[in-house]
Amino acid sequence: MNIDPQARTRTPEPRGMTLADLGVLVAGVALVMTLPARTSAWPPFLPPPQTWFFALIGGLRLAVACGMVLALVVLFRRGRYGGTVRPAEYLALALAAFGLLDVTPGLDDAVNACFAPAAFAHNGFSTLRWLLAAPAIAGVVLIAAGVLLLRRRVRAGSRVAAAITVAAIVGGLLLWFWGPCQIAQLELPWLLVPSPRGDPAAWGWRGPVVLALREMIGNGPVDLTWGMPAAAAVRRWRNHRRGTAPAWVWTEGAAILVIVAAAASFLLLAAANMQGPAEIVQQFSWVLGIGLLSWWISGRFDAGRNDAGASVRQD
Repeated sequence: MNIDPQARTRTPEPRGMTLADLGVLVAGVALVMTLPARTSAWPPFLPPPQTWFFALIGGLRLAVACGMVLALVVLFRRGRYGGTVRPAEYLALALAAFGLLDVTPGLDDAVNACFAPAAFAHNGFSTLRWLLAAPAIAGVVLIAAGVLLLRRRVRAGSRVAAAITVAAIVGGLLLWFWGPCQIAQLELPWLLVPSPRGDPAAWGWRGPVVLALREMIGNGPVDLTWGMPAAAAVRRWRNHRRGTAPAWVWTEGAAILVIVAAAASFLLLAAANMQGPAEIVQQFSWVLGIGLLSWWISGRFDAGRNDAGASVRQD
């Protein structure tokens, strides 16, 4: 049996919460509470919504804040024990990136801040969006390449590489949400699916098809960002039940609880704005389709297998 020298000195990762984890949780709560919120208050010219609306918004914000705190714990545990990020922990890291997105200027805000009014007349707002999103897209590619390069060192037991990987994943997801996903929502639907000729009232069956395709293009990248790690987490849980993967650590179970709370709040908010059963069926079909596609993709990449531990080979 050949054991990697770094893996031999690695501290075994406990499955339950430790006192050090609790300390990081407390510090994370204090840190998250100091972050400013970019979202403005309810507009005074609109009638106030019902109480359940504020309850759902509060639940969604609380779930995102919990994800940010949990991401700090994941960073601490990877820096202390090493190992790769588990699929369920990706969900907490994505929530952390989503929470950081709320305290940073959006893509359109950045366009307005970076370009003078004369630039809008010569280039158009769409072109300026692409100019600012291009560095974010390049950053996502570079971070993904860096994470792949560090993967071997992480599997060999390097704690520094494991901690850097966690920070890089959060940074990459933040750039992903800020640039490519915004471009997918604001530009790609109309670029890839042009409107039929003539009056929209005379489009007939083409109208719903165009709207459905645009919605798929606009929401697909974001939805798959959540769907694929969720599907991989389910696969890992299934492998554990079959005895082919070790038991979950507590951060995985906490990440699942937090993402379920966030998804429930978001879906209830979306359902409240739907008009008629046809839209409900359409949205349900979309969620089901994203789930099935995520399950297929995670299966193709063998997601959910156990690669969190140190590399140990038997010869």
